[in-house]
Amino acid sequence: MIRVYVLDYDEDDPSKCTGKKMIRMGLAEMTNRSMGIVLNPYSKITLSVEDRPIAEKYGITVIDASWNFFEPSKIPKAKTSRRLPLLVAGNPINYAIAYKLSSVEAVFASLYILGFVDQAMKLLGVNKWMRTFYELNKELLEAYREKTREDVEKIESEVLEKYREGP
Repeated sequence: MIRVYVLDYDEDDPSKCTGKKMIRMGLAEMTNRSMGIVLNPYSKITLSVEDRPIAEKYGITVIDASWNFFEPSKIPKAKTSRRLPLLVAGNPINYAIAYKLSSVEAVFASLYILGFVDQAMKLLGVNKWMRTFYELNKELLEAYREKTREDVEKIESEVLEKYREGP
């Protein structure tokens, strides 16, 4: 079981905050510093199976903030800062928008990509739209699962190229 940490900046409505909800459900712990893999949408390094040993030993930290207003300079510096590859949101606020994931979606994707599928599936119950997130991204998640960084980035690049070309 991978430990999941939430670094909460208290910028979201507490009733809609998926980070706080994971904590209330016993699926994550609150932290005041970065631990293990730090999920950072601004990182230049993509999450891959190569990060699995770090996650196993130190866990995963999700930064829970309103990314529309959040200053990237507030993100703690971490050598283990990672971004997720292309996925689309299933949450009602950012539905089908690429890279705009909620905290629970980011944690789910991270666990899945690292090969902790059973633990990821436990997060489907956090919000009713989590199943939508999973269905929207099922093929990509499977494609990224337990792949090297080079392979993940190649898959992401191929998918982006198909979108650019259009139907």
